[in-house]
Amino acid sequence: MSGKKCRRRQKNFQRKQANAEKALPRGANGFHAAGVHMDEKLGTDEKIEWCIAILDESYNWWLDDASWLPETIEEERLSILDPRQIEYVFDLLEQLRDFGLQHSIVERAFLRFAIDRDLGGGRVRLVATREQIAESEEKLFALPNIFSDTYGGYAEFLDHISSLRIKYLNSAHHFAQQLTVDELEDEVRESLEGNAETHEAVHLFQELAGILEYCPAGYVERDESETEEMLHADDDLPDEVAIAENH
Repeated sequence: MSGKKCRRRQKNFQRKQANAEKALPRGANGFHAAGVHMDEKLGTDEKIEWCIAILDESYNWWLDDASWLPETIEEERLSILDPRQIEYVFDLLEQLRDFGLQHSIVERAFLRFAIDRDLGGGRVRLVATREQIAESEEKLFALPNIFSDTYGGYAEFLDHISSLRIKYLNSAHHFAQQLTVDELEDEVRESLEGNAETHEAVHLFQELAGILEYCPAGYVERDESETEEMLHADDDLPDEVAIAENH
């Protein structure tokens, strides 16, 4: 995988995130913050310490404020995975383990946050943690790591899982012609562009589910209603998140 390709994937993701509507409340400094790795800096002396996530009407979480406010990402909105979305994504990743899934790539793709407290009004305060998602006993939130001096781990992660999803499908089904990563990317891109046309924000969960649940026309592996049910279920959620979602 070339750095050029990875950077292009990162820019595409950032561009899609920037299509979000301005309806949700903004942070105290007038724009939504994004992050870097806990040990990295973007022209300031501040490191990642905490952030505030806000819930929208579709039960998706977005970054609303943070302890770091790098000027390079002004006016961009970033989505963040909540605990149940992480569980769902990792369940889908499990089927790729036999096809070369690399744990290190998965962990580098996200900045991890633990729940500090419920702030009311559909907002929760999160604190940065070094806990690994796959091994943590806490219910974590995950922010895509798309900021570094070269390119973030999230772009590499997208390339990795796209390739493995195609390997999995070609192994599990007898297609007349082998599927390609380009076919997967084209279909996912078309799906996400549909959100842009209606000026709806593109949440990273949509992108991840689009890749990990991709199947060509005529083949069904997972009922799409499972995703919808998961997004609206309160079972096994941390109390702070369940309370925020019911406000």
